Amino acid sequence: MTNEHSSKSAMHQRFLTISSPTSPTNDERTAAGFEPELIAILMKPVPPGQAREGHAMKERQLGELFAQLSVPEARVLHKRLTCKVAGDELVVAFDRLIVERRARLVTILGDAPRRAALARCA
Repeated sequence: MTNEHSSKSAMHQRFLTISSPTSPTNDERTAAGFEPELIAILMKPVPPGQAREGHAMKERQLGELFAQLSVPEARVLHKRLTCKVAGDELVVAFDRLIVERRARLVTILGDAPRRAALARCA
């Protein structure tokens, strides 16, 4: 019985360790450095009558910024935009884009390892 109790206690401790918030990694801290720029692009108003061009420009600017990220930075941002946390200002702003634009931009983030491999070969 005591062995079962200590086993549950150890399991409970492991659960608490896994579920407790951890300090951000270096990649997460670096990824947070470009967040204001991303939010500024996403929140920039589109002039009336220029919706298509304005949103295409936002997508292009975000895509260029995403393509400059390192693989770890892209992974952190990819995870953040796909595993959404309620109340995350960046996620809320990103979700205002239409589904097709979001999908293309998330694909750019997921393509970071391939771009890095090509850069190493060049």
